[in-house]
Amino acid sequence: MEVAKNVLLSEHTTLKVGGVADYMVEVKDESELMEALRFAKQTAMPPLVLGGGSNILASDEGCRGLVIKNRIKGVEYNVHGDNVYVSCGAGEMLDKVIEETVNKNYWGLENLSHIPGTVGATPVQNVGAYGVEVCSLITEVSAINIETEQKNIFSNEECKFSYRDSYFKTNEGKKWIVTKVVFKLSLLKSPKLSYGALQDLEKNKSLTIQDIRNEVIRIRSTKFPDWNNIGTAGSFFKNPIIPNKQFADLLIKYPDLPGYSVDSENTKIALGWVLDNVCSLKGYCENGVCLFKQQALVLINESAKDSATIDDFANFVTEKVKEKIGVDIEREVTKI
Repeated sequence: MEVAKNVLLSEHTTLKVGGVADYMVEVKDESELMEALRFAKQTAMPPLVLGGGSNILASDEGCRGLVIKNRIKGVEYNVHGDNVYVSCGAGEMLDKVIEETVNKNYWGLENLSHIPGTVGATPVQNVGAYGVEVCSLITEVSAINIETEQKNIFSNEECKFSYRDSYFKTNEGKKWIVTKVVFKLSLLKSPKLSYGALQDLEKNKSLTIQDIRNEVIRIRSTKFPDWNNIGTAGSFFKNPIIPNKQFADLLIKYPDLPGYSVDSENTKIALGWVLDNVCSLKGYCENGVCLFKQQALVLINESAKDSATIDDFANFVTEKVKEKIGVDIEREVTKI
């Protein structure tokens, strides 16, 4: 295990900002992870764990300890009846796993195609897109405790999933490093086409799992910038969930505001629509940071050199939404 010193976080996050980490190491299995945790204790600072760095806003101050890049690989398939249990190392790239499951005709993950990042991030964030969240597919999550080096397997229920949230984002949950995720997929054709942009696929009587993946990739390519050419973390903010009464009041003023029922008391509203049609911020730029011209929910870093500039821009957007519709919005991206 090689430990690098004085590593720029900006080179390891997709927003392309962040200061210097004192130490950085890549771990490829659990034994290397244990070794890294013991090294971290010598620095007297809790380690920072990175996967693909695609959902992170790294501070300009950097990290005064060890950054662990989780590169634990391995994918295993176990078929039981009509179900397929896919065990994935946390360091596997999510979209590569999805591409492989689609090629095998295993149904479940196809709506999440073309999302950047690693498998290990999916249970932390409860990653979701186009009508599917990983909480509906994950059966268990293996993890190691940073402080005790204890291993544990968390059931779906123990992960405490909610919208873009989980146990692993709590103070206690942050002490665990995900090492493996098990997804339950199906051999039976089971397309999920409830999301508006996918509903037209229902007309295709010979629809295949590859058709769905291709369409999701096409849609995402029109809504999201090229990660290789521009700094971005994808959707920077969560779609707000508000009480039905508040949604009804907003509809009086904004009758075209899209809303999706969450339960008997709450509605999730489309923040991208609000940013575009109410706040007029779609494509808006300031100090090299913008809301993407194709999808206002996506923040892009065109030329900002520090995270403070991005942070200030995000705070401006938050304040603007509060001023216009009286709703507090939360970030999907984690600040470290």
